[in-house]
Amino acid sequence: MLPRGPVRTAIIVATFTAAALLLSLVYLFPPTFTREYFIAFVTLVALSVAATLLHLKFTEAGSTSSMDFVPELGAILLLGPSGAVLVTLTSELISESLLERAKPAYKKLFNASQLILAVGLAGLAFVEFGGLPSLESFPIDRSFAPFVVSVLVYFAVNTGTVSFVVAASEGASFLPTWRRLTGGLILFDLTMSSLAFALAWFYVQVENPLFVLFAIIPLIGLRYSYGTNFELQRLNTDLLRLMVKTIEAQDPYTSGHSLRVSECARAICQELGLRGKQQRNIETAALLHDIGKIDVAYNEILRQKGPLTPEQRQLIRDHPARGVDIVRSIRSIPGDVLACIRHHHERWDGDGYPDGLSGSEIPLGARIIMVCDTIDAMTTARPYRDPLPISVVREELIKHCDAQFDRAVVDVVLRSGILERIGDHVPAPSSRLITASKPTPEVVTGSRTN
Repeated sequence: MLPRGPVRTAIIVATFTAAALLLSLVYLFPPTFTREYFIAFVTLVALSVAATLLHLKFTEAGSTSSMDFVPELGAILLLGPSGAVLVTLTSELISESLLERAKPAYKKLFNASQLILAVGLAGLAFVEFGGLPSLESFPIDRSFAPFVVSVLVYFAVNTGTVSFVVAASEGASFLPTWRRLTGGLILFDLTMSSLAFALAWFYVQVENPLFVLFAIIPLIGLRYSYGTNFELQRLNTDLLRLMVKTIEAQDPYTSGHSLRVSECARAICQELGLRGKQQRNIETAALLHDIGKIDVAYNEILRQKGPLTPEQRQLIRDHPARGVDIVRSIRSIPGDVLACIRHHHERWDGDGYPDGLSGSEIPLGARIIMVCDTIDAMTTARPYRDPLPISVVREELIKHCDAQFDRAVVDVVLRSGILERIGDHVPAPSSRLITASKPTPEVVTGSRTN
């Protein structure tokens, strides 16, 4: 059964458009059905199926990626747009029957449709920009520029259609969804698409098509190896999240705190235009920012309702440095993450701890974590008060700009809707609420910030 709303519309439109494109391409570029054509067709389908069977699940959304685009783009160069879409459709049908994935029929239909659209439009772009598909000759100078255009069209349609449907189903924005689904492999895949060019050239040069199979499959394995390494990196992140979640589960008031801070930090990074390694480092630092409180000495302080003693206050100030000492033992954690953990309680005016840094001396990631940390502290229950309403949180952030917080980071939070999305999950306050006239300890001193 098809889902309702924009997702249903997108699937129906994609299916009918793909069917119309397939028929149009077969009419405009009719297959020759010669012996040479048939051999090339079977060879490319076999390569595409092999690549699909080596698919990788590498994003949080559970999407998969494979290198089936290499033989499918190669088919454009050898068999033309119609042959390429027929290779794609045949490969998709065979792969789905072999993989036996428990996937709804409408998802299989959409996947096949968007691949036909991607390959078909890429094939049209190749021909329109002067490319000449052929099994007999391969003019490199005439084929290269059209091929580059076809690659860009393929990935734009492929990733764009999938991201649009996923974003519509989740009620999310398109660009953040596209970044999440493409993961860290999009640039690698764009580079590896050059294999399709090499595949077509090699196929024309050799007499036996079996040589093509033996030459390309190891290269597919190279990409699989890269993807596996990427998956191991994600696994490390999942293990860190599990460790933090286990630690925080000991205290109902802090349970889930670090995960929420990390998600908030990610949202701010995206709004600031931070990408790749820098964003991942800040997310990791946000996830581990309170790891120094793993010591049992903090249990009593975190549950305490009254004011802190001088000794307890000093112990609280020590937790960033303790956290760095713990995280430093993980060899895969870069120095930027350690710096963000150490300085996430530094204030813009230099009155923070542990080193009294000020302004731009504070790492950007630490400034982001400071804001996210305080937001979560104000919007979740504590032993001494209920969550504060978003209106109060907004007032506190504005009040302490250029003192505790970096104004640029706060401005992003206020104008982007991040605060409102957090507010959707804040429970209604009770009579214990602290009003804006009595700022929370988290904002004024940071002494209880988690």
